[in-house]
Amino acid sequence: MPSERFLHLPEEKKMRIIKASLKEFSRVPYDEISINRIIQDAGIPRGSFYQYFDDKQDLQLFLLEDFRAQLRKKARPYLDEDKGDVFCFFRDALPEIVKVGMSYEFKDVCKNVFSQLRYGGMCPGNKMFAEDVRWLFEEFSKRVKEKDHTNYSAGNMILIWEMLVQLIKEALVRIFLFEESEDEIIDKYKKKIAIVEAGVRAKETKNV
Repeated sequence: MPSERFLHLPEEKKMRIIKASLKEFSRVPYDEISINRIIQDAGIPRGSFYQYFDDKQDLQLFLLEDFRAQLRKKARPYLDEDKGDVFCFFRDALPEIVKVGMSYEFKDVCKNVFSQLRYGGMCPGNKMFAEDVRWLFEEFSKRVKEKDHTNYSAGNMILIWEMLVQLIKEALVRIFLFEESEDEIIDKYKKKIAIVEAGVRAKETKNV
């Protein structure tokens, strides 16, 4: 995240750096981001950039912080309403993520971030996705514990969560990267969740 030095810059200079950064992050995929182009557009020395941010990953995290905060804010009501029902929560999650991403002023930046979900390892897009998924699981688990019971064993809940995360990850990549039909992807995504849910419920019933 940005240094205190950046946060205390005059507003005009701060916005100039943000605008130049958004322009570059919207223009090309993450691997092709050029700090040189950012500092040239912003009109600052190269050394100044590294007084404000550690690297381009640090800058990307800063640019998307508000976007991620909006997603978490939207997730809370669904977590509360669907307390204990992991399938219901994930059915609702994808359309909300797409809605925020498509309408947000950082749309092209988000598109590049979601495209990073194609790759393994801890590239920035995967790191942010992993952090937010971890936060969601912790919040979901708290609400499940508040209930007197849950429909699934703890071990199975983790496996279910991991499967559904992969489904939503795949759908996001297809919508933001390949720009396939949003409605068709969401419809297929919900059908896949229904298949997983039917299989899990059948297994749990058999084991009772």
